Amino acid sequence: MTARISITPVPEARRAVLDGMARSYFREVLPNGPAYFPNALDRYWIEPGRHPYMIERDGLPIGFALVWNHPDGTHELTEFTILPAHRHQGIGTQAAEMIFLALGGDWVLGVAKNPAGAMDFWQQCLEACEGVCEIAPRPPRTASQAGSFSFRVER
Repeated sequence: MTARISITPVPEARRAVLDGMARSYFREVLPNGPAYFPNALDRYWIEPGRHPYMIERDGLPIGFALVWNHPDGTHELTEFTILPAHRHQGIGTQAAEMIFLALGGDWVLGVAKNPAGAMDFWQQCLEACEGVCEIAPRPPRTASQAGSFSFRVER
């Protein structure tokens, strides 16, 4: 039986689930960085144009994605993770494609230095996603990034 992957907006009532995953995620991507504080994510339930998504496999949370819609209409995938036990199964690519197709348009995403291989993952992911075109590797957007990408999603 094939697993069912879905993305769902995270209402504030389910925020604790996302916060729990975010703690380990930020330890992974910023091992020497500042401690994770849940209030760093408050803006996703307060500010317009910010969207927290839960990534689920057969209804169980296995990851999350945070999207920020910039005032110029560009979407930014600011954070994205699949729990380690669920990686290397194509789930990340499938979930990313669902998010990109849901919103379409112009996108940017920064790629963290950790885990190693993240730039390769995103290059392969973007090339595999339906509707993604005009993929352009870019320099890092912050000191904790290995690089970034800009791209367009046609739906």
